[in-house]
Amino acid sequence: MGVKQVDLERAADLARRAAEAPSAMIAEAARAQSFNVEIKSDGSLLTETDAEAERLVRACLRDVEFLEGAAIIGEEEGEETGDAHWRWIIDPIDGTSPFSRDIPTYSTLVALQDLENGEILVGAAHLPGLNETYWACRGGGAFRNGNPIRVSGRSDLYEAMLSTGTPYQYRQSGNEHLYPRLFDAAKDVRAFGDVFPHMAAARGAVDGVFDPDLSLWDFAPSKVIVEEAGGVCLVRETGRGRGNDVLLGTPAIVEQLAELLEF
Repeated sequence: MGVKQVDLERAADLARRAAEAPSAMIAEAARAQSFNVEIKSDGSLLTETDAEAERLVRACLRDVEFLEGAAIIGEEEGEETGDAHWRWIIDPIDGTSPFSRDIPTYSTLVALQDLENGEILVGAAHLPGLNETYWACRGGGAFRNGNPIRVSGRSDLYEAMLSTGTPYQYRQSGNEHLYPRLFDAAKDVRAFGDVFPHMAAARGAVDGVFDPDLSLWDFAPSKVIVEEAGGVCLVRETGRGRGNDVLLGTPAIVEQLAELLEF
């Protein structure tokens, strides 16, 4: 049995506060650019700020009795097992590459998952460099800085604004053959990167996003935020690279992209 609506609203508020917890520290570090950058085994970047941000998020989630004992998994510090029913999912700095260059599209992501069915129930994304927070819970709508958001109503794929991943992501996920297909389908295809275009799709600024080669923490909040904003978020497990391809956006555009991209 899932949690009651009032519980989801409390969980969404906690996720939002946790995502915002390291905001000032991350923004200051991005401006100062005084950290060391390492390359992880999967090719992504890591700074000491990532680890400190994750510690602050975890501390915020633990500092309440609500959902006490829930498991927590984060990109940098791994998984803490706990309650078999619920799991918090954390990406302390989604977009370490733009963060390391003080490009303000990086974010902190927090989501709550029902482990019995795998459903993402709550999601929050905070973008410190833009002073924006997005959040949603199942049945409760999606919000940007407290204001309701909706996906666009566009249906013409050629006229749509799309965002996609890098050529490296396409290679890692075995999707090289799809890259030219997408760029031929619409006249405005961009590679914004990370969760930034997901949130832009949730508020109707971008119409469709195809993001190959993602880990769960890269898209978990997007799943519920985009869907609660009236959109569609499809996930395909690939068994390669980071394991997941994600297609999201306004329903009419996603339907056309799903056929084009063999979803």
